[in-house]
Amino acid sequence: MREGKAVVIASLICVASAALLVAEAKGDDGEVTTQLQNGFTATHEANAAAPFEPVLYAPNRAFALGFLRVGAASLDLAVVHLPSSFPLWRATPARMGDWSRAATLTFDAGLVLTADDGPEHGVGVLWRTLNTVGDTVALLNSSNLVVRRYDGEDGPTWQSFDHPSDTLVLGQNFTASSPPLISANHRFALRLGRTYMALTMEFYGGGRATTPTYWQHTALEAEAQAPENATQTAPVYGRLDARGFFGLYLAAGGKEERVDVLSFDTFAQNVTTGGGALFRRMTLDDDGNLRAYYWTDESKAWTPEYKAISERCELPTSCGAYGLCVPGEAQCQCLANTTTSTATTTSPPCGAEETTDLCSSGDLGGGQHADFDVVRRTRVSVAYKEELPFETNKTAAECEAACAGNCSCWGALFNGASGYCYLLDFPVETMVYDADDRKVGYFKVRKPPSPTTTTRRVMSPGVKAATAVVSLVLATLVAAGAYTGYRMWVRKKRRREGMEQELAPGRPYKDLKSMGSSNNNSFKS
Repeated sequence: MREGKAVVIASLICVASAALLVAEAKGDDGEVTTQLQNGFTATHEANAAAPFEPVLYAPNRAFALGFLRVGAASLDLAVVHLPSSFPLWRATPARMGDWSRAATLTFDAGLVLTADDGPEHGVGVLWRTLNTVGDTVALLNSSNLVVRRYDGEDGPTWQSFDHPSDTLVLGQNFTASSPPLISANHRFALRLGRTYMALTMEFYGGGRATTPTYWQHTALEAEAQAPENATQTAPVYGRLDARGFFGLYLAAGGKEERVDVLSFDTFAQNVTTGGGALFRRMTLDDDGNLRAYYWTDESKAWTPEYKAISERCELPTSCGAYGLCVPGEAQCQCLANTTTSTATTTSPPCGAEETTDLCSSGDLGGGQHADFDVVRRTRVSVAYKEELPFETNKTAAECEAACAGNCSCWGALFNGASGYCYLLDFPVETMVYDADDRKVGYFKVRKPPSPTTTTRRVMSPGVKAATAVVSLVLATLVAAGAYTGYRMWVRKKRRREGMEQELAPGRPYKDLKSMGSSNNNSFKS
């Protein structure tokens, strides 16, 4: 009963919030903007009260484009599903804006989002539509944001459907040339290969990206049709279908051929919509799972109908870094001990989240190992071992040695029954408990840097520059002092040598006499 009340209350809050967003954007006459012309400008006021400020609506008023507050204080440009307040598309600039500062959206042949970076930096560009020339901007009833010319014969010059963020919607093609779907927390991605789709972890650090795969679905029919030289065959592309599935297609001879289907729970079912529209989305969620949802006019929340990974322990980070997930028990442990938690993650975390490898640079020279500790564990495996590089006919010691000497390797998993050795060439995340003593794991844990090393590495460029200037000044002063001292020493030496020459033995007597006469004469005068 309590859960039912909680759901009702949450639903009412969600609906009220959505209604507030629409009300905030309406003018005095109740009309809303459905098209932008060249010269358009909209401004976000610093610390605006509403979490979403619409500037453009779809004709059906189910979607709006506007300034969106992300997290506690970040700003982004987004297309939002108004009944649920869910962002279907975000610009996701490399540098997020600050909600506490002013921002501006302009349209002059292309859309440009700028933000105030403070008195030191002024106004900077956060995001823009590249290589775009258009006359108008519209938000279609499909939630597609388009920039178009007046004639519109060649279609939009730019559209949000070609630049997805973390979500796909009905009628949106997802191709191998499309940017990957990136989860809102930037930790996971959905990529499309020539004959498959894959979920990957995203590790960015040390100047390079590591994207290990943890789930893959292959379109077998497309793979069977591919000739030996697969580059001659067009890659598959995917699209969400209103009938309740995600289809993979091949374009051949000007025709579209469906080669695979991911069926949802509602596939081939008559979902009741009460005469209204049924809207579907597929989103890469922050836990790394790919899920599909639908919404009807009577909905109070999104209804889930598909997930790529069914078991929690098969998710790559379900128990956090260096965590151990126990299947079927909803428990998390740590690789280093047997601490157990019934929560979805251990608290505190088992280890620090890493983003790069253990290869040192700078003082130690690239390719050398950074300092690390070792954790060994029996009865351990990984859910996605089929996607990992492996070696065969190894012993446990040989498997460990293959990783120990490789600074890009974070861990090794050995199966004593098969002799397979799986190497983790990415930071250690959640492993899976397996009740088999022949399955052992070897894991590296980065040692924290010493205080002196930390101080040296965190020195800012400004401090480095100031230190260099001071060192140069001191070196100049020392050189000047040494030169002055040398000149004084030379002068004294020359003066002393002159006196010694005058009093040197062997000088003629008459000279001494004349010198003495001269001195005496001077006294007489």
